[in-house]
Amino acid sequence: MSVRDNINVAVAGRDARMGVLDLARGAARAKDAIASLTIRVPSAKVNAGALSGGNQQKVLLSRLLETHPRVLILDEPTRGVDIGAKSEIYRIINELAKTGVGIIIISSELPEVIGTADRVLVMREGELAGELGGYTGKPITQEGIIELATGSRPALGEAA
Repeated sequence: MSVRDNINVAVAGRDARMGVLDLARGAARAKDAIASLTIRVPSAKVNAGALSGGNQQKVLLSRLLETHPRVLILDEPTRGVDIGAKSEIYRIINELAKTGVGIIIISSELPEVIGTADRVLVMREGELAGELGGYTGKPITQEGIIELATGSRPALGEAA
């Protein structure tokens, strides 16, 4: 599927008039998304599968953003992408958060969690082990996350 089609697939029905897609509107939407998310692609007609991992992630992110979400759940948003693409994805996430979009990031990369989160919920064996940041007053640190994840710090509801 092309980059243009990937960006537009979630909102194609919005552009249909009597069952016919407005291809010009879809092309303009793709052009805007490519520019705003700095997707490196020679043309919107290129197959999205031919792009680098980081640019593929940004195409998928742009598809989601076209739906104007109030909450966005991102599962390992930077897995398999290079450092430059990670930086751009973090920039996009931060910009979305500043506009009021709620962002939930599921990640096993501690630097990603520490660098992007205002609040961290740590899971251990399928249960909530604890919370850092937010209103807890506990700083979001690598040590704190590891302690909660490994059980070296008592989980919520456990005796100290």
